[in-house]
Amino acid sequence: MSLRVRTYERSKRVHVLTACPFCGYEFARNERRHKHLSDHDPEDAGLAPLGEIPADHDAPLFQEVSVRAD
Repeated sequence: MSLRVRTYERSKRVHVLTACPFCGYEFARNERRHKHLSDHDPEDAGLAPLGEIPADHDAPLFQEVSVRAD
């Protein structure tokens, strides 16, 4: 993903998306990013299509970790 970071007065930091993370389209300086991103489908981001729930949706994200007491 391409980001541009600027720091303004009083250390205000601004992050600007310079290219679409899904298709690589490069945005013009003042182009509205949300309009382009809304044209993409969830599948473009590796997600399930709208309205479909994956069979493993409630599976744990990580394996259980055992902690050893010393």
